[in-house]
Amino acid sequence: MTLITVGDININYKIQGSGEPLLMIMGLSFSLLDWGNKFTELLAKNYQLILFDNRDAGLTSQSSRPYSIVDMADDVAGLLDALNIPKAHVFGVSMGGAIAQQFALKYPDKLDKLILGCTMAGGNCSQMGDIGGVMNGNLLDLLFTPTFIQNHRQELTEFLAETTPLHSRDAALQRQLQAFASHDTCDRLTDIQATTLIITGDKDIAIPRSNSDVLAAKIPNIKLEIIGDAAHGFSFSHPHITADLIHLFLQQPLNPEKTIMQDKPLAILKKFGEYAQIFNLLEPTKVAPFFHLPAMLMTSEQVAVMNSSEEVIGVFTVMMDELRVKNFKESKIIGDLQVTQLSDNQGQVVGVAKRFNDKDEEIEHFGFTYILRKIQEKDKLKDEWTIITGVIHEPERLSE
Repeated sequence: MTLITVGDININYKIQGSGEPLLMIMGLSFSLLDWGNKFTELLAKNYQLILFDNRDAGLTSQSSRPYSIVDMADDVAGLLDALNIPKAHVFGVSMGGAIAQQFALKYPDKLDKLILGCTMAGGNCSQMGDIGGVMNGNLLDLLFTPTFIQNHRQELTEFLAETTPLHSRDAALQRQLQAFASHDTCDRLTDIQATTLIITGDKDIAIPRSNSDVLAAKIPNIKLEIIGDAAHGFSFSHPHITADLIHLFLQQPLNPEKTIMQDKPLAILKKFGEYAQIFNLLEPTKVAPFFHLPAMLMTSEQVAVMNSSEEVIGVFTVMMDELRVKNFKESKIIGDLQVTQLSDNQGQVVGVAKRFNDKDEEIEHFGFTYILRKIQEKDKLKDEWTIITGVIHEPERLSE
């Protein structure tokens, strides 16, 4: 335990890793232990993590008075001051995301980039889900999907045995609940200046995904990422995906004309993410820039070689027409992507995806393999990747 005095409380904190400072704000009731070891170890490879317990949680002091989310944002600013850290990236989840919003609004000079996880704006523009698990102790169903619980029950039982004793209780929990209930940034989100990433799970019952859509619609410089088959505890159930999304976001230059990413597999993953995002919202009139030409799309039934934007539009028009018949709504990537750099100028992404209709019923599932290469400008290879070949195949082929 390491305590530092901030205002009227002593805050328990932990520093892990090295690099740019990344302050992590935990949610309602939970302590810094609830981030889990795997997720924090992944982030600590590239960042100096500042983990801490909120007031009335973990080993931080219990508050002697009622307080608001703004007061908790003051705690964050005071902690950075006490640690002599003038500016940091901030990642807040759930109630911690509410604290992060208030911090972004009140202390913009102390904030670099902002990451909001499974959180909400509060007020009348948000929808709280079922957080009864915090009160009755049924945390597994609150945080994870039934499938994840079934496949990881022993690990989760051991994890909760370690973390639950540090959760807020009684009057301390009531004070946190009252603070969270008063949170409202509905009319101030447009004032957030920081470049912002929102991450949420598509199966979150505590703070449903619709709340992230509200945030994404109102915060100016925003990117929204939805993790498939994930619930409120996505950073624990999907640590690699979450850490990759955060790292890609934090390393993305503010000036799009300037590339600073040196890690090539991450650069490949970033480029694939951009293309996948386009594909998920695909309309035939927006297909022209999807592939670097010439390109090739292969399925088990056909091979389409495309040498012009008109040909690309034609191929995807047919695909989209077929999907619309099935009331196509979205595609979701299942599990981690396998990203490999094959050579100095060529990379490969392999994964599995599912397509859903507007009733959230699965239409089909398939494996995919994309080959990417660096863009060549005159006689020089740029440090940017583009898809040149896409192959759709049976998922079983991934194990070959």
